[in-house]
Amino acid sequence: KVVWLLACTALASVHGLQSAIPTQPLPLATRRLVAVPRGVDVALPSRHARASAGRSSPCCMALAAADDAGQQLDLGALGRYFFAVLMQLIALTFAFGVLDSAGYASPLGPLPAPAAGGVFLAISLRSRVFSSLDDSAPEERVTATAAEDEALEAALRPDGGGGKPMKKTALRAECEARGLSVDRTMPAEMLQARLRLYFESRARQAAAAAAAITPSWAPSEDSLSLARAAAIAPLHALASCLVYSSSTGRLNEGHFNDPVLLWLALHLCLEDTLRTAQAAEGRVGAAVPGSALVCLSALYAAKQYSDVAPAAGALLALAATWNAVAAAAAADTWRLNNAVRAEPLYPHKVAGMRSQTRLTIEAFEGL
Repeated sequence: KVVWLLACTALASVHGLQSAIPTQPLPLATRRLVAVPRGVDVALPSRHARASAGRSSPCCMALAAADDAGQQLDLGALGRYFFAVLMQLIALTFAFGVLDSAGYASPLGPLPAPAAGGVFLAISLRSRVFSSLDDSAPEERVTATAAEDEALEAALRPDGGGGKPMKKTALRAECEARGLSVDRTMPAEMLQARLRLYFESRARQAAAAAAAITPSWAPSEDSLSLARAAAIAPLHALASCLVYSSSTGRLNEGHFNDPVLLWLALHLCLEDTLRTAQAAEGRVGAAVPGSALVCLSALYAAKQYSDVAPAAGALLALAATWNAVAAAAAADTWRLNNAVRAEPLYPHKVAGMRSQTRLTIEAFEGL
């Protein structure tokens, strides 16, 4: 009952926290605008110049100040992350309970250790299927096409693109198609300003993504995926097999729903959530504390495994080195990119826009 109460609380926070933030834009007097003088070249510097110049370059300072304008803490993303981890852990616990019930009801008894190892290997490789987060890229969720964006940008120009001014209902529909937070009380002028801010922010994000810096020593995504499939997942499975075999005497024979095993399940839930935030949503700053949390959860799970079976704890600690490398790469990536474009160490969004983090059920509902 306590777990389900926490789940309902987290789900309420997804919309409750966002509703607490006013959707009206700030008055013009309180906005932080960055004006670039005529004749100043604001093209992105080269990779070596970015790495060496840092914040001292006027171009970098202008880009950082422009990106800071209108940014705010993404409370909706934090609520969804917490809810996704909690629900994924509940789903894994339920799956373990089903396996235990089926094993004890079967005349053959619980699964043997090799078969249990296959279950642990599959969960380590495909635990993502239990996550409730939508891992599609934010740009894939926009229903408007590139041609429609160009036509809308032309209509938003001061001359109106040579056509009639757009009505309020049409502007609100265009905002909703692009994931902007609007309501029926907003006047047409406010909707137009929000759409212009959206196009400006999207252009800055595209430029920043094209200029993203990756540490030369950091392993590639393909290398990390290969290491996970070839080494990390087998280590998880072997260590969990040792804990599963040692459940006799502590719990029932061959027990999946073991509190010790659930610590690794929690680690996998945190890792899947981090992967969505880092790879799908492109959160460079938030990935730093997220990677540290994932690494700490792996070490704590190794400690719990070691208390039951020392060999299992050693194997899990060896697998945790992969998380340490990933955390170091995330921190160095943030350091290099933060010198060019200010990136806070928490999930953030542009004021007036919806959170780019969403649950799978929201994708089906078209929210």
